[in-house]
Amino acid sequence: MEREKSLLELQITPHPEAMKYYHAYRLPDGRCLTQDRIDQYVAEAQIMEAISAVWMIHTSARGRTSCRKPMSKGHFYQWMVDDIATLPVDEYPHRLPQSADNLKRKHARYKAEGLESLVHKGYNNRNASKVDTDEQTSYLLMLLGNKNNLNNKQVAGLYNEVAEQRGWDTLTASAVSKIAKANHLLLDAGRRGRTEYRLRVETAIKRSKPTRSMSYWVHDGWTVELHYQKTTTDKKGGTKTTYDCRLVVVVILDASCSYPVGYAIGDRECPALIAQALRSAAHHTEELFGVKCHPREIQYDHYQESVLTPLYKAMSNKLSPPKAKNARAKLIEPYFAYLNENYCKLLPNWSGYGITSTKGKGTNTDALNQLRSQTPTREEVEGQIHTIIAEERLKKHAAYLELFDGDVTDITLDRQLYLEHWGETTGRLIGQSIYGLTPTIYGEVRYYESFELGWKAQSHRKWRVYYDPSDLSSVLAVSEDGQYKYLLEQKHIQPMAVEDQTEVDKEHLRRVHSHHRELEDWVDDKYRAMTAVALEVAEGSKVAKSLLAQATIPFRKGGKKPQKRAIEDTTPAEEEAYGREVVSMIADSRGQCKDNRYDRKMEREGHHLTTTAEEAPRRRRSILERV
Repeated sequence: MEREKSLLELQITPHPEAMKYYHAYRLPDGRCLTQDRIDQYVAEAQIMEAISAVWMIHTSARGRTSCRKPMSKGHFYQWMVDDIATLPVDEYPHRLPQSADNLKRKHARYKAEGLESLVHKGYNNRNASKVDTDEQTSYLLMLLGNKNNLNNKQVAGLYNEVAEQRGWDTLTASAVSKIAKANHLLLDAGRRGRTEYRLRVETAIKRSKPTRSMSYWVHDGWTVELHYQKTTTDKKGGTKTTYDCRLVVVVILDASCSYPVGYAIGDRECPALIAQALRSAAHHTEELFGVKCHPREIQYDHYQESVLTPLYKAMSNKLSPPKAKNARAKLIEPYFAYLNENYCKLLPNWSGYGITSTKGKGTNTDALNQLRSQTPTREEVEGQIHTIIAEERLKKHAAYLELFDGDVTDITLDRQLYLEHWGETTGRLIGQSIYGLTPTIYGEVRYYESFELGWKAQSHRKWRVYYDPSDLSSVLAVSEDGQYKYLLEQKHIQPMAVEDQTEVDKEHLRRVHSHHRELEDWVDDKYRAMTAVALEVAEGSKVAKSLLAQATIPFRKGGKKPQKRAIEDTTPAEEEAYGREVVSMIADSRGQCKDNRYDRKMEREGHHLTTTAEEAPRRRRSILERV
């Protein structure tokens, strides 16, 4: 027979909000609620909601049932206590009070505070704790977080010494240990320091590799685990041979498929070695793609950051420095371990896993001492490194080119930036000549020119030349003070004979003539603009105004140019070779230049060269007669 349900039980409905709330609930010490407690609090929340529903039914039915007297709250909650007692405990595992007054207070607190009111306050009770005040807690935790890493016994001794003076309860080393474990997230920062705390506690970010090449470069220095021998001579002439020397390699790595784009070998990591590795990477991209390229983004460490930042900015528009002392953020660290394991370990002069490696994982030191005379030289070890990089490139060459999208428009390395930061220099300061700049490179005088107007304007300065030994087609000229920089191109050698000219020669001539016209037009425009302003300013000076009124445009007249009539040749053919020399003078209104000095001399002596009326005018010869 089915059990008859009370009015309260009929109003009980599922409470998903309570289920979610108590599953996510955390106590002050970080603990979660047990499943038994969650079931209890969810059942109590369902019953409290049912009590509210029954009260609403009771108050709304009271107006319609005039024959029944209103029920007081005391009688109502006693009615609810009786109904609660009939609920099956296995289905509703609650622990609600069994008296009407206590149930009334609990229901009122539930309506005021919500689901939080059902959690038993005993979970947050610290009455049994010996460390319950802020003074006790702060003193104990500061002892536990001290940089000297005191052990539990020492902390307990220092704490109990003050506790006896202040009337606190004393602690044992075991109790201190439990408190230390419960607060390790706070204490590790003081005991281990911020660097190790960040590595151990802070959340590490997991990243995916770039989807195309030339998107992201990383670089770092690697002390290669390969021994070489070096012999040194002291002041007295004695020699000493060291057999455990190692070289440093700066590797530029493309993160798309861990492809070594560039590298440089040296004795130690330094800014010059890093610059050499970046130049090697630029040259290798030219071998791969036909032009020198730069990455879209580059990651660098904080080594010599103030010195190398301009170099990094020249190589890429976006810089991504990792957090200091965070080796996890650099992809290249595991790559060095990969090279050591797969290449260096197979060579006879392998040095092991570094000087700080675990004992027993390195090489046999006794065998190394016996075979030290067979340790290769520095040149041989450099050859081994070149071979490792070459094999690594060959292995990943196809995959690297497959990831390249073929677009070099936004990654082409500017020639001027490359020469400024990675070019070599003669070290001398030289001046301009009519043939441009003439530096001596590798014992040969070379000629370079520029078609920029600013280059002509700075002809009075001295210049330092930067060049690329593999490509001398252009150089960078930097002024002595570093404020002026011009990219110069190699001067074109023009043949003397017209028949020897090619289309390239003719195109260069047109370019030179166009540059000359541009220069002259610029001068003319400046003179026109300055003349108008100067005449306006010179209104107060008659002398200056008269001088400026006669100012002319240096190269071209303003307005439409008049047609010039050709000068008639009246000199007989037999006398032409013996005619007096014509000296250029000021042009007349027809644009003709004549030497009038003889006429002026005759005028001063009283002889006027006039044509009498009796003399018949000389007939003008035709063109055919003159020919």
